[in-house]
Amino acid sequence: MTAIKDVTHHLMDKDTVTGHCYNQVNMRVLKNGEIAAVYNEERFPFHHDTGQTVLIRSRDGGQTWDPSTRQVVLPYTSTLGNWDCGIAELDDGTLLINYTLCAFFKRGIRPDHPSWSAEPMTEEWGDWTWAYRLRNWIGTYVVKSSDNGQTWQTPVPVNVLPLKHAGTRLGCWQLRDGSILMGVYGRIRGYSEEGEGETTRSALIRSDDHGENWEYYSTLAYDPASIIDYEEPALLELRDGRLVCFLRTHVNPSGDAKNMVMIVSEDHGFSWTPPKWTNIWGYPAELIPLQDGRYLMIYGYRRSPYGVRGIVSEDGVTWDARNEFVIREGGVPGKNEYEQPASTLIDPVSGRKRSGAIDWANPGVYQHIGYPSVVQLADGTIVVAYHEWSDDPQPIQFVMNTRFKLED
Repeated sequence: MTAIKDVTHHLMDKDTVTGHCYNQVNMRVLKNGEIAAVYNEERFPFHHDTGQTVLIRSRDGGQTWDPSTRQVVLPYTSTLGNWDCGIAELDDGTLLINYTLCAFFKRGIRPDHPSWSAEPMTEEWGDWTWAYRLRNWIGTYVVKSSDNGQTWQTPVPVNVLPLKHAGTRLGCWQLRDGSILMGVYGRIRGYSEEGEGETTRSALIRSDDHGENWEYYSTLAYDPASIIDYEEPALLELRDGRLVCFLRTHVNPSGDAKNMVMIVSEDHGFSWTPPKWTNIWGYPAELIPLQDGRYLMIYGYRRSPYGVRGIVSEDGVTWDARNEFVIREGGVPGKNEYEQPASTLIDPVSGRKRSGAIDWANPGVYQHIGYPSVVQLADGTIVVAYHEWSDDPQPIQFVMNTRFKLED
């Protein structure tokens, strides 16, 4: 089993003023040596996937993160929000951020009857009926900068047709031939994240002109029986040119998370092998080539003791949970002193976060930890970023990173 050494943990960013949640971070090492990280800042002190994309940088390999570099790239408004951002630096130095956009469709006619949803109705959170029932995904976009993030161009809508919607998870990947691939997950018939008798499929969207135009390129995996969800693709280009992709899975109707599956392409992502179940439980993942010729995958671990884990592969296609190692444990708080709404599309009544002790065997929305991202620095140090819940009386999500090296 792989061993790690020189392990240190570092705070990236936490909202100590308004108490907004920070989550779902993605990093890349830039050509100038900086680590650039993007993450989602929620508009609430709970997870809601309607926030804004924030960029922050480290100039010392993730040991500290310079607050003066903190930049809201895509601010939320009263009717728009964005999340699931990823970042990439293209061969010409262009920074490319991809994200999912959502909208709140306000009521145009005042109802003459009470809402079915009675809570919350507060000055801080507003009308939950508006936030819960009238929110929808409206598209996938990219935004580019040609001056290292000083200014950003007008967002470019990504053509994901025939998908009705497509969520993103990681930054794009530029292959050796210059083409750019974006991993997405969505559905052909439905406009929402779940339901309508169709499970989620994963796909690649491709651009051959540095992100100005995009087109559906290939299906990574889908289940025609609509039993298995394949989500949040993590792509790796091997040294021989093959592509390997890991996918998060859930089964319906229970929605239970199952082991990750792996697929392989020998034609630059145009076609893929059928999904192969692995013995690795955890999600979602990110993969990188290591300087010593091996490959590293890291992933969230959303069951006790929680945290982030990793596996090293010699060839990029052979992965075994028996080689799993722990990068970080925990991230789920012990108690919550205040009741509040839960998360995203969960009904505000049935999904409330109750006050009191939090059962790690059934923590509800507090299981939402991880979403890790990984880079390797020139000196061999590996940096893994992720989000956790704090142990404050009102727990909030915040972003951290862990630095370590692999044992020789």
